[in-house]
Amino acid sequence: MKLLTKTSLNFLTISLFIFLIGTITFYYLLRQQVDQNINLELEKRKVSIISKLQSVHSSSQIPPTQDEKIIINPIQNKETPKVSYSDTIIFNQEMNKYIAYRQMDFVTTVNNQDFVVTIYKSLSETDNLIVRILILLTGMVVVFITTLLILNRHTSQKAWKVFYDTIHKINTYNINSHGQFQFNESDIKEFNDLNRVLEEMTERINKNYISLKEYTENAAHELQTPLAIINSKMELLLQSDNLDEKQVKTVAEAFEAASKLARINKTLLLLAKIENRQFPEIKEVIPLDIIKIQLELLEDLISAKQITVKQLPKESYRVEMNPYLAETLLSNLLKNAIRHNVQGGNIEFMAGENFIQISNSGAEEAMDEKKLFQRFHKSEKVTESLGLGLAIVQKICEASGFQVSYKFEEGKHHFRVEFG
Repeated sequence: MKLLTKTSLNFLTISLFIFLIGTITFYYLLRQQVDQNINLELEKRKVSIISKLQSVHSSSQIPPTQDEKIIINPIQNKETPKVSYSDTIIFNQEMNKYIAYRQMDFVTTVNNQDFVVTIYKSLSETDNLIVRILILLTGMVVVFITTLLILNRHTSQKAWKVFYDTIHKINTYNINSHGQFQFNESDIKEFNDLNRVLEEMTERINKNYISLKEYTENAAHELQTPLAIINSKMELLLQSDNLDEKQVKTVAEAFEAASKLARINKTLLLLAKIENRQFPEIKEVIPLDIIKIQLELLEDLISAKQITVKQLPKESYRVEMNPYLAETLLSNLLKNAIRHNVQGGNIEFMAGENFIQISNSGAEEAMDEKKLFQRFHKSEKVTESLGLGLAIVQKICEASGFQVSYKFEEGKHHFRVEFG
């Protein structure tokens, strides 16, 4: 949930809660005020009734008004004159419904005769008035809250525009472009402080990245020269006639170790370049065409193990990616399928618009998928492997936005690359 939406919901929730409490409080205060006004009217009516009773000496001579009802009953026992107010409901036969009344009871004496007078004042009009007031008030408050919410959202969007612009620039920032952030100025101090900190941070990151990148490339390139010299000297030693069998064996092992070190150096440099996104060129490539070329290049290895390659699918699906990375990706998957295959095994291919799958026979047990794509993880049966091929495959997929997966099914190892 966005911060702007969260603050708007909090504002709306608090406003509705306050409105509910305020409405209830307003109703009771209004009800109390109305009752007091009705009580005053009943007091006036009481004076009028007493005056008429004393003049006419008969309760039947006092007609009620349209919205009131009067009951006068004589009492035998002397009671202390006392006024009481209460609310009640009375069934109206003409309207066939119960109507709310405000009731006033008092005792008066006329010609030494005590009377209990009860006056009922209808609350229909006042209740209707209260309802109309509450409806009007509710409408006004709803309009008021809605207007405040809209204005608050509008002003908040303007205030947070700089922040969202900063987030967008961070998401789209590419460290390989070596560009600097150009943040918009804001009238909010905290946003300006955030932009300043981000500018300083990215500047440091750029410097560290460039230093690390240059160090990695320089170190890798500088190592190539002495390693090439070591290999050439070892080759010359191996061609010498002055070495005995033990010396030849020692030189051969040193030559193999130097060659392996050169391959590791070259592969680690490739991994660093992939991680640094140094292959920005994107073109349309056909994976099946690349596989055909790689199969021809690896024909000797395939023949040596007498591996049967099943026929490739005929559909030529296209993928948008860097051509060099596409070649490296499929080449490493094919080499992996050959190295970890059994003598007389087979390799199969499946292809679709959004995927390609390479399957090979091999060990009759599944490999550890958690370790499979880790660097320098290799099978104990294939000692010449560097254990970096599948790590490169995963890094290429990550850099290209693809997904690589492994599963062991029906005695075969399946490697599947999904293109987005």
